[in-house]
Amino acid sequence: MQYWQLDVFAERPLAGNGLAVFDDARGLSASAMQGLTQELRQFESIFLLPGADASHYRARIFTLEEELPFAGHPIIGAAALLHHLHSPAEEANWQLQLTAKTVQIHTQRLPQGFYAEMDQGVAEFGAQLSQAQAGELASAFGLDHHEQDLRYPAMVVSTGLPYVLLPVTSAGLAKAKQRRALDLELQAYGAAFVFLLDIDAREGRTWDPAGVIEDIATGSAAGPVAAYLVAHDLALRGTSWQLNQGRFLQRPSRLQVCVGSDERVRVGGHVQLLARAQLLIDPASL
Repeated sequence: MQYWQLDVFAERPLAGNGLAVFDDARGLSASAMQGLTQELRQFESIFLLPGADASHYRARIFTLEEELPFAGHPIIGAAALLHHLHSPAEEANWQLQLTAKTVQIHTQRLPQGFYAEMDQGVAEFGAQLSQAQAGELASAFGLDHHEQDLRYPAMVVSTGLPYVLLPVTSAGLAKAKQRRALDLELQAYGAAFVFLLDIDAREGRTWDPAGVIEDIATGSAAGPVAAYLVAHDLALRGTSWQLNQGRFLQRPSRLQVCVGSDERVRVGGHVQLLARAQLLIDPASL
């Protein structure tokens, strides 16, 4: 069984968000997928299983702690790898069936790497936090009142994975570091993660709920951010723009986002193939 190392939302190798992709994970149990993700130490790994036809795959996504129903950069990376492996054409279309939803992805072969763009569907808007609630969340990242961007509300938005979008200043974004676990607070708001957003710079940061690992580039948050900005008249429907992430980890990442006139959210980015490896043990033994 082979697996691949990719860089996603990366215009060059050794940038963007690293990803492990198992292009044929038949024979692996869920516990083996979890164990391999922990072994490889990526923020997420994706495991592909053949579907109904050559362009349709089932997929399971794991972080170091758990399986996710939906995630962004693994889908983008997996589709680019499928193009590399299975299509000589310049452009191709893929369908990945996740536990939460089925996602359509369009890929393009480039002189260096690939570009992949997924349709995340129509965003769902959840709870709007009061200023006091937003302030309590901001304090978990070591931020004071003046480091929040109080022009806009903190709000739960989802295109498959719900985020509290927490507007902060540029100085607040640079200073932020998660200080405590947020699991119970996030559950109360119906969210899985917090995404700190500098609206003026269109740049963000997010951590796992325990605050142990900062994510480099978060496709599942980029869609909600795009929908939020359009809803607050801060971005135009039908216009693609760039969300920045990863600067504070020295892994600059570029996420292209767009909300169409039909309200469907699209998220895309460049993908670089970095390495291929092979398991030296029988997968059934894991």
